[in-house]
Amino acid sequence: MSSANASSDLSSEMEVDAFRRLFPLRFHERHLLESVRPDARKLGKPRDTTLALGVVASVDGSALAKIGCTTMLAAIKMEVMTPTTKSPDTGCRVIDFHMPPICSPIVRPDRPADAAPVISKQLSNTILRHFVVIISIMINFKELSLVSGKAAWMAYLEYKTEVVHDVPT
Repeated sequence: MSSANASSDLSSEMEVDAFRRLFPLRFHERHLLESVRPDARKLGKPRDTTLALGVVASVDGSALAKIGCTTMLAAIKMEVMTPTTKSPDTGCRVIDFHMPPICSPIVRPDRPADAAPVISKQLSNTILRHFVVIISIMINFKELSLVSGKAAWMAYLEYKTEVVHDVPT
């Protein structure tokens, strides 16, 4: 009897998944009409969020954030560098953004799609455009100067994200 229930549940789950894939607009409209998201949350209820600090031991600072099915890792490593002649009293930052193939349905892990570098670059540019403004407000680069014209801190920031597209039915 439990085998029949399991089979029925699997069949029902497959039907919902097929409907979602064949009629995505109707699938989402139906959820909106019922004021429920596809993952069964009410429209006003936020995704579960967790934050862990200091998760990478080999860097000077790091944070791992999980919001729903999206996981983000940010890490910063500081290094002493010689400042440029244009800005002898300031440090600088280097920002690197990584988007693995799992973040896009058109990119396969074994063979990246032709569009993958374009998507990554556009996303990176968008994030960096906004993120650099935030970083510039948060970090006074003059405070990164150690010895005028001789030594300053360079902050390397790496940002990685992973999105798992699993929608419970």
